[in-house]
Amino acid sequence: MIPRYLLLASAFLLLALLGFTVFPGHSWLQSDTQIYIPILERQFDHTLYSHDEIALRPHVKFTFYDEIAVGLRRLTGASFQTILQTQQFLFRAAGIAGAFCIALALGLPTSGALLAAGVFAAGAVINGPAVLTMEYEPVPRGFAILIIIAALGAAVHRRWMWAGLLAVLATLYHPTTTAPFWLCLVLHWRFAHDRREGIALEASIAAAAAGLVLFAGLQAYGTDRQVWLGQIPPELERIQKFRGAYNWVSLWPREWLFQYPLLFAAAVVSWRRIRAFMTPEARFLTLALLIYGLAMIPLQYLLLDLGKWILMPQFQPARAVLFITALASLLAIAAAWQAARARRLWETGAWFLIVFAIPVNGLVVQLFFDGNWPRIAVTLLLAALATAATLYPRAAFPVALSAFFLIPHLAGVSYIPRLHTPELDNAAAWAEANTSRDDIFFFPDTARGLQPGVFRANSLRGLYVDWKSGGQANLLRDYGFEWWKRWQATNQARPPLRPLEDYRNLGIDYLVIQPRNLPAGVTPAYRNASWAVLRLKP
Repeated sequence: MIPRYLLLASAFLLLALLGFTVFPGHSWLQSDTQIYIPILERQFDHTLYSHDEIALRPHVKFTFYDEIAVGLRRLTGASFQTILQTQQFLFRAAGIAGAFCIALALGLPTSGALLAAGVFAAGAVINGPAVLTMEYEPVPRGFAILIIIAALGAAVHRRWMWAGLLAVLATLYHPTTTAPFWLCLVLHWRFAHDRREGIALEASIAAAAAGLVLFAGLQAYGTDRQVWLGQIPPELERIQKFRGAYNWVSLWPREWLFQYPLLFAAAVVSWRRIRAFMTPEARFLTLALLIYGLAMIPLQYLLLDLGKWILMPQFQPARAVLFITALASLLAIAAAWQAARARRLWETGAWFLIVFAIPVNGLVVQLFFDGNWPRIAVTLLLAALATAATLYPRAAFPVALSAFFLIPHLAGVSYIPRLHTPELDNAAAWAEANTSRDDIFFFPDTARGLQPGVFRANSLRGLYVDWKSGGQANLLRDYGFEWWKRWQATNQARPPLRPLEDYRNLGIDYLVIQPRNLPAGVTPAYRNASWAVLRLKP
């Protein structure tokens, strides 16, 4: 007889594997790793990216993400991709286990908790703050979210030592992501527990704070500092709104803004229906996190949109609405299960519609008004299957597994861009083999495309400017001004091309352009079907 814990561990690993390979999937150099990899490569080898502003102005001072990655590379010799994606997979499994534990604390049986873990593993897009419950890329924020879900799973079962250790680890990866958990947990200890039981928790908080101070003190700032006090200058505000509009609540579309009060209301209704079946810790912490998440929307509006506090684009408190989305799904599954026990199957199906609309479409209400019938059909099908699984619990886990295939293949849901091509990889390989480490490249006709960031990381060569790196204007004030100056100087990276001499005068050594835009009479140093590299320097 296989022990129960081995069966559960196997289920968590299977869900993590399906989530990693099928849906929502994973990516590399498609998003924020385009920023982190040059920083990590330069920390590993200081001769790289000596003229690239992204690598020279690292924003990782208050995270242990870079120290772990660089240390593991020195120890194992593995690539950063292998090191980071291995952590990503393991933390996904931990987050899925945490969701399972939360579901048990909400009163679900093992079969229902496995269904809840599977739905959590399918991920959700958090419109507005531009985050994900299951990040596609191995970035510190994504690691911290999953670890803190595991910490919450331990806390709702009074495993305080494990909750504290996991929360400390999450804090060392990405401090701002863990703020909601710490605040709600401290409130719980102050008002719901014997004061003497809080020693382990307070020791964890002290360890997290000491760790952050230690690692921050050991790491150099680079050429730019993250400013915490003061107001955002008008010029920087224009740059941030141009490049990072998602931070400004006043710029959110109406459907994004209404999503979270509606999910909050659904979560509170489901919380009230199942509160008698929840552990005391789950009852307090889930409600506290829901209230915290909703309160952060007006708070960010007051502090950023109105107050212009320069810390807010770095902290981004409204990202806490992620907990509204994640907990609304878990609470709705628990409410559906209790409704099924009372033979209210219509109510069970209604709860499951909310549950599956989240991974299928993100915007729950909009799903049923946008006329995307494949997505609507898959949501209805999964809700019906899950409703049937409440009557036949052994079917719950197979229903969870089916979601990984139905959502991408029948509903056509895919959020990961397809940037990697053999032509782009070959151009990067040519640059690494045939140019100097100090050479600067620029893509003048890519506009807001993300191909330059792939090239930068694969070629180990610096870029003059690109669209993706402009997001650092939210974190680094001086970098924001420099990025804007370069973006404007290069005609905002779009055709028509300027005279080659203009680019040369900016300090650019090579242009990487699409062959159709190749200037007449110019012989490229390298060319393939998609890209041509022009040498500008003598």
